[in-house]
Amino acid sequence: MRDKSIWAAACTVFIAVAAAAATWELYASYPTPGPNPRGYTSDGELRGYIVQDGATPYVYRMYWYTGRIIASFLAPGGRGAWGICPGPGSNMYLSNERSSWIYEVTTTGSVVSSFRCPVAGPADMDRGFGSKLYIPIPERNVIVVVDENTGSLVSTFKAPGSRPTACGGYPGEFFVADSATHAVYEEGKPVITGIKTPTGFGNIAIMAKGSVVGVQVIDDATDYIYLYRDSSKAEPASLGRVKALFD
Repeated sequence: MRDKSIWAAACTVFIAVAAAAATWELYASYPTPGPNPRGYTSDGELRGYIVQDGATPYVYRMYWYTGRIIASFLAPGGRGAWGICPGPGSNMYLSNERSSWIYEVTTTGSVVSSFRCPVAGPADMDRGFGSKLYIPIPERNVIVVVDENTGSLVSTFKAPGSRPTACGGYPGEFFVADSATHAVYEEGKPVITGIKTPTGFGNIAIMAKGSVVGVQVIDDATDYIYLYRDSSKAEPASLGRVKALFD
């Protein structure tokens, strides 16, 4: 559910091929900057942002393929910081699960605007086309769709598991992470399992085809970021280019 401009720079890494059944395989992992990792998002320049909750929550900017920290800033709203996703322009949205506030911030953490989520308890979210935010509500087992311009509720739909904590993707390839079933679902089917406590999710897409080929999953139980790729959607040569980033 990303704005295409956000991902253009990262798309050159991948080559699209004919659609095939997803085969998600783990190809890299590294520790989070600290305990209590929550939401995660990637940008189009091989960088990612992760939210670390705690008494003093922070947002860390890092290279998503190595975990090396570039910068950090205080998350607004205090304890309970969770979700993060792209916002208008280069800004981002951050959610607070305890207060239910959603903040639009700059890349240095300055608050531009804020509104209260119409359903309490937002977790890690994503931004879809048409200025819509897709927000999991773990305690209600639903995904809510919110108009980012008005903060009003557009629609609600049931999540595929029983405690959704993160979501992301594109129409036809919508992913939901669930901490109760320890799985990541793609279009309602579990495609990645064994994640102890997934709390954050990010994805990388081939823009020419609008197809997700790489995902990042945050595990709060292990304090690790796990990177998976769908080998059915990338040619060996392009996968080699991706692997080279980690060697």
